[in-house]
Amino acid sequence: MADWQNRDFTVAEAAALAGLRRGTLDAWVHRIRDCEILFSERRGDRRWFSPQDICILRVGYELERAGRGWLTAIAQAFEHLQTPPAADDVLVVDVMSVSSASGRVISDRDVERLAVDKSKILLPIGSICAEISERCAAIYGGTDVAVS
Repeated sequence: MADWQNRDFTVAEAAALAGLRRGTLDAWVHRIRDCEILFSERRGDRRWFSPQDICILRVGYELERAGRGWLTAIAQAFEHLQTPPAADDVLVVDVMSVSSASGRVISDRDVERLAVDKSKILLPIGSICAEISERCAAIYGGTDVAVS
């Protein structure tokens, strides 16, 4: 069974599951190689990824597209994906925050009640991770990945 933290996926699989090109993933790993332990593991000369790692990469990518620096984006994704998110979870981060711990996770039904006093990034981490987990399970032979 593909567990949330079991690093059983190759670089090529991780790139495909995260919706990235292999070269893009290689470049990102090279850019922050001192922090690669946050989203991968080296065994010998190969790199391995878990469903959690793949979600961290995808959420980091989305945060970078929203204006974050790559290292901050990965740190924030890592901070908020220690456990699998519920399928309806949304990450809410203030645009100008730079702390890895900034932001909070809310249910999508609470978005309309969100007090917006400054610019915010809203990222549907639950649906992103649910889709990645389903694709991981398909590669793993149809077994479920632990996602609540």
